[in-house]
Amino acid sequence: MIVIQTTIDHRAMTALARMTRKTMRRGRNGPVRVLAWFAVLLEGYLTAIYLRAGVGGWHVNALLGGIMLACILGEDRVNGAIGLRRTPPDSREVNTAFQEKESCYICRAQSGERWWLYSQVAAAVETKDYFALLLDRKQGQVFDKRGLTWGTMEELRELIRKKTGLKIQHVR
Repeated sequence: MIVIQTTIDHRAMTALARMTRKTMRRGRNGPVRVLAWFAVLLEGYLTAIYLRAGVGGWHVNALLGGIMLACILGEDRVNGAIGLRRTPPDSREVNTAFQEKESCYICRAQSGERWWLYSQVAAAVETKDYFALLLDRKQGQVFDKRGLTWGTMEELRELIRKKTGLKIQHVR
């Protein structure tokens, strides 16, 4: 048995949003991000041309480029904040038990207990600080590696590989 205690906070939800964007939403999100970067570069180019020519109105281009850049760089933080807002306060302290002999893992919080089948997991993702099991593009669970109270991360990785048949993806 492997047990992880996780506090669902803004940092954890931002990590979950980043992991979801880089794995489950990669195909859908990629073209939008390319278009957004194109808009940032175009607005920067137009700002430079307006400044060089001494023409007014460069402020608008600089502002639009800055807004778009902020949207690109802050996407995961915003998605994490929205996810945290949707998480009830009594579900933010989660104790998860991964059992080898069962076909499911158990998440316990003040709000109650939930059993999740390993077969429901669509992707297993890991960062330096967090481990996540993603069920689909909009739903997943994040686990803080520092909250590991029983077992090791190697045992958890092996258990997840064995139970789900999935390769664990590493995300920065």
